[in-house]
Amino acid sequence: MVALGVVLLGVLLLIGTNQIATSGMNTVVGPKVFPLIVSFGTLGLGVLLTIGALRGHRAEPATEEDTDPNAPVNLASPGLILGGFLLGTLLLQPLGFVFGTAVMYFTVAFAFGERRYGLIAGVALIVALITYLLFTRGLGLTLPPGILKGIL
Repeated sequence: MVALGVVLLGVLLLIGTNQIATSGMNTVVGPKVFPLIVSFGTLGLGVLLTIGALRGHRAEPATEEDTDPNAPVNLASPGLILGGFLLGTLLLQPLGFVFGTAVMYFTVAFAFGERRYGLIAGVALIVALITYLLFTRGLGLTLPPGILKGIL
């Protein structure tokens, strides 16, 4: 069932991708390229999963699991990640893509247990800045510069 769901998801992604409007401009990388890669990748994965399921390949449960099925669910990490995404989204316009994305990256790293704050703040800013430059200069997309307007 899961395999067929992945196939269906791939088909739906392809349908959605084909509805993306494109201009008559001659561009190297158009707006459909990355969605098509994801769509075909999802569809291909679904087909492979379906073939594996039809051949009888099933995942074996772990013989030794070191977990307690009755342990309470820890919602702190998912809540922190969700809060970081919401805060980062709210900061995109006033502070810009670099700082909004850095906030998201920082909260995810913190939620996964990293406590070297200087390191994750530095990595978050560097990754966000490189991403900003790749998308704005490399692909010609417009991202909110925020307080770095005129600097980047």
